[in-house]
Parts: sequence; structure tokens; C-alpha cells
Amino acid sequence: MNEELDRIVLSLREELFKEASELIKFRSVQGEFEEDAPFGKEVKKALVYALKLGEKYGFKVKNVDNYAGHVEFGDSGKLFGVLGHLDVVPEGTGWSVDPYGGVIKDGYLFGRGAIDDKAPTIAALFALRAVKELGIKPKNRVRIIFGTNEETGWMGVKHYFEHEEMPDWGVTPDADFPIIYAEKGIVNFEISAVRNPKPIKGDATLVSLKGGEASNMVIANAELILDVKNDDVIELIKNFKPQNDAHIETDIDGEKISVKAFGKSAHGSKPQEGVNAASALFELVEKIKLDDEELNEYLKKINEKIGYETNGKSLGIAGSDDVSGDLTVNLGVVEITNSTLKLTLNIRYPIFFNVNMIESQIKEALNNMSVTRTHDQGPLYVSPESKLVKLLSEVYEDVTKEKAYLIAIGGGTYARAIPNAVAFGPLFPGRESTEHQADERIALDDLLMAARIYAQLLYRVL
Repeated sequence: MNEELDRIVLSLREELFKEASELIKFRSVQGEFEEDAPFGKEVKKALVYALKLGEKYGFKVKNVDNYAGHVEFGDSGKLFGVLGHLDVVPEGTGWSVDPYGGVIKDGYLFGRGAIDDKAPTIAALFALRAVKELGIKPKNRVRIIFGTNEETGWMGVKHYFEHEEMPDWGVTPDADFPIIYAEKGIVNFEISAVRNPKPIKGDATLVSLKGGEASNMVIANAELILDVKNDDVIELIKNFKPQNDAHIETDIDGEKISVKAFGKSAHGSKPQEGVNAASALFELVEKIKLDDEELNEYLKKINEKIGYETNGKSLGIAGSDDVSGDLTVNLGVVEITNSTLKLTLNIRYPIFFNVNMIESQIKEALNNMSVTRTHDQGPLYVSPESKLVKLLSEVYEDVTKEKAYLIAIGGGTYARAIPNAVAFGPLFPGRESTEHQADERIALDDLLMAARIYAQLLYRVL
């Protein structure tokens, strides 16, 4: 390990924490398209801020049409990319602090983007700054690339690489340490139906059922609105206790009843760690005889084939492989109105699975509804024997004095955006994963350690 470089990183500690905090203060959730802000004004502001930091530290910077941008060090040789993203998922509810306050307390940095992925990307920028301040003459080049809609479609990096050089190799600071060498495939399916009510004598009318902010988040809050014509149904609702222990609140105004479910958000790649509020309401509403025969059939099928399951067993798609583990299913968005029914399933499938077969099975299981594939990212696998993996192992062990090992995940990172790249940090072994959850946070010591690791990596690369 280069000790002088490490001392430089340590000297930048407080400035690193301050700038990571400042970047969190932008609510960079994807917004309305504008000609000079393709993913909304706040996303653009975050990008401009990060690039100005790079400029302040003496790097070459480039903004590519506000779709993405980079900070670069070095003039020749192979190009190594560090791909981060400045956009975040919506904040949701349940926070103990302002999700966009950049709050530092109790040894943690809190906020949307603290772990996913603003603060770790700034750690990489500070690592490159430290290498520059060391005074080396680089033999290669490094770009810190700032993406802008990683959470919602990857159009930012797609546009960027249509105009900019593709790195020869790289990492993304957007998952776990030590090394993510495999990532499951990710596919979204929209389950839909145009409602053509078949009136029957029933005990209630479903006015709406809505929940979810993004397909890659477990639904933490959902609401069911009913017109109820039967006192027994009101009692059923009052006494309902969902199987997944979601909290239920009921508001009765004459015949109109609002039933709100409160669960627990989690990353869409780990739906088993959350409590899905919409699944709880599906359990409830199937117990009620609605005055629409067709809708009753839809709801029965949804409960039979999806329900509370996160492994896809009843859909006929459950399974695993030895490299990346089990397939997972997340019910991420739900909207039922008097005219439409829409659900979004976010599925993470093992790297040796066939996505066409998954689609075929879902269509068979949900054969009374339309099934459309809306998003598909193939899996990632980098050989454990590759030069990249060996380099990352050496650096990680050198700095942490801990043994490096390989991990496969269900998350999808920018490592898929370029050839020969893996996710490398920032979450250390044994730490709680809080991305996409309330009180998302990173330990300040961990953020600093990540910067120290990235600095030694970039020094070796350059």
C-alpha cells in the first residue's frame, strides 16, 4: 500500500464527508423531461454540482448534454471507468431525519444516496483527487462517470456512450465489498387488463387499489378504497390481520371505506427483507365478494400466483443456480381503477436462466391478463481468474487486511454498462443494507475506508 497516498486520503476526511452531505441535498429523483434537463431539474443540478467539484480539483470535466458527465485524469493509455450514479429512488416514508438533509449524526451520513450511490461516488472522486495530489505521472487514464437515471432506465449512460469512449475496464461503487463478480438478470413485467365490469350481486365495489413508487422497491404503503354495502364486510375489514404483519388503518365514511396498509420498504432485489403493503390488501380484498365478476377472477388469480411469494413458485419460475442463487420476484407497483388494472413485477433471475422461458411461464400462469416485458437487463459474470478480479482482491486485502472473496447479487449495477467491469463496494461485510429504505445511511468510517481502497486501486491502475 502506498502510505503517502493513504495519508492524503485521511487528510481529506472532513471535506469528503461535507461534499457527500451536500450532494445528498439534491432531491435527484427522476422528474419531468426538459430539453436541457432530460431527467428533471434536480438531477441536472446534482450532475452540475459533481462536475464543478471535479473542475475545482483540477480535473478535465465534460457534461454530455446533461445525460451524464465525467471527471478525467490522465492523457493517454488504457481507460479505466468508475461508474456512479447521482439519481435516487423516491424517499418514501418512515424517516427519522430529513431524507435530503445530508444529516451527519452518530457516526453516520443519512439520506437518499448515502449508500446508493452518491456518497460512494464522491468517495471515488476524492480517491482520484488524492492520487493526483500525490504527484504521479499517469500511464493510463481514469474517468469518474456520473450517471443520471440508473434507477429508472439507464438512458443516461446509453446516451453518454453513444458520444463518449467506452472504458477498457472498470468498477462501480454501488454494491458490496469485497467483489461482486456476478449479477442476476433483471426483467420487469407489466401485468394489465382493461376492465370490462361484469356486474353481479356483491357486498362492495372496488373504487381503487394503489401502491408503490418504483418497480425496484418493495411497496411500503398502499391504499384500498371500497364502497361497502354490507355491515359484515365492515366488521371483516376492522378485524383483518394480514399474514405478512403489515399495519392496517381503516377510515369509514358512510359506505366509503379507506383501508391503508403500511409495510416495510426494501430493495427490489431482496423482496424477502421487506413487508409488501399491497400484498396485504390483495389478501383482504379477495375475502370480499365484489360486484364485478371479472375483477373477482383477476384478484383470485393474483393471490394464487403472486400473493406474498417472493420466489415465483406459484408462477412456475422458481429456481436457482450455483453461482447467483435464487430467483426473486418483487411486486413493485399496483394500480387498479374503475377502468384499468396494472401491476409491475420486478424479477431477478439466476445468470444461467432463460428469460424467454420465464416470460412464457408467467403468461401461462396469468392467462386471463396481459403480460408485457418492459425492461430487461441480461446477467453479468466476470471470471474469478480475470486480471480485474485479481487486482481488486489484492487492493482490498492490502488496505483492509481482510480476505477478499467473491459475491453474486440480485442487484443490477452500472458494471453491466461496460465490458470487463464489476461492482466494488461500498457496503462492507456485516453491515446493514439500507438502500431503498427509510433512514438510508453509511457509516462515516466505512465511507472513508472505501475512499482509501479506491485511492489505492486508482493508483495501481494509473
